[in-house]
Amino acid sequence: MNIKIRLSAFSVRKILKSIVSLSLLLHCPDSTAMGQEAPSIEPGEIYAGIELTSREARAIALRVSKGEEEPGLKLVYSETIRLALGRASNGQFAPQAAQEAAQTVLKLLTQLRQQYKAQPERVFLIGSSGLGADCPEGLVNAISRTTGKTLTFLDVETEVQLSLVGTISRLGKAGDTQIDNRNSSVLIEINSDHTLGGYQLLKYPPSAPPGYDFVTMSLPHDTLSLAGAASLRQALRREREGKPGLVNRKRVYLTGSVAWAVATLLYPADRQAFVPLTHEEIVWFAEKVARAPQRLLNPNLSSIRDRDLRQKAELELQAVKSAFTPQQLIAGAAALKTVASELEWQEKQIWFARFGHLGCLLSYVRLQAEK
Repeated sequence: MNIKIRLSAFSVRKILKSIVSLSLLLHCPDSTAMGQEAPSIEPGEIYAGIELTSREARAIALRVSKGEEEPGLKLVYSETIRLALGRASNGQFAPQAAQEAAQTVLKLLTQLRQQYKAQPERVFLIGSSGLGADCPEGLVNAISRTTGKTLTFLDVETEVQLSLVGTISRLGKAGDTQIDNRNSSVLIEINSDHTLGGYQLLKYPPSAPPGYDFVTMSLPHDTLSLAGAASLRQALRREREGKPGLVNRKRVYLTGSVAWAVATLLYPADRQAFVPLTHEEIVWFAEKVARAPQRLLNPNLSSIRDRDLRQKAELELQAVKSAFTPQQLIAGAAALKTVASELEWQEKQIWFARFGHLGCLLSYVRLQAEK
């Protein structure tokens, strides 16, 4: 069965209310979230989720302490396993790829149930909007047979909303002044085959209290061809005409596989939750990788004196090289450069959100825990 979900207005309000907790979770995962042994925890306190995309399966476990006002949250586990969900000639996922994805989900479910004592009814399985765009019955059936759980697909609007509130903190600072960070920022997710994005908009209806709305976009693209690159540029120009926040927001938060690869290759030693980037660096990277991709794929790590930090950097660089061929990296960097140019990032503050890939899943599980 193929199920799609869209947030209600009530759910949106609940997400907005919980943003501070989610942002802190993303910024400050504890040691267990980095793959170390989990502490002793009581059954029934864990709410967990698995998110499936065409490239990876993501899993988290949240320890929820119920309170009188808002529940306390602690991220006790997160893991990402890379996948290659290739499609057959009929547009469906190849049976072998579907079964491999199902086995990956089963592995994560087993980990959540055995080590973290997550009860089956508190483990939620969702699929990205791109994954469920064409109703992949073979994939849904393979997961149902293998795990006994139903894969629930998000639509684009819901996915962007959940990602946005799970990645960008509601409050921030400009100098000594506290600001509504999310109301002056935009989230852009750039992958090798599609770009998602959006922003929160504060509205003042004439006969009602102020409220929040979301503006989203979703652009499939194929930048491996000249036609695909031109199509992306044209699509961005159409989007910006009716969605001015894509251009006039002062802060840009980047997620997605391309943004991850670029930030990792530019700054392999930077392990901050938010890695600062500039428009000039994005342009330089795109031009440099087009001329000498192998040099950028193999940065010199000799200046990293800390052995643990160097090992983490080496593992991350190896993951980038496993995820991208040189041609794919060139195309992805060109797509990032196009987005930066068309959305006018020259004077913007830009950050790669290292844990942004978990934002959607964290928001979704938090909503389920509050029901």
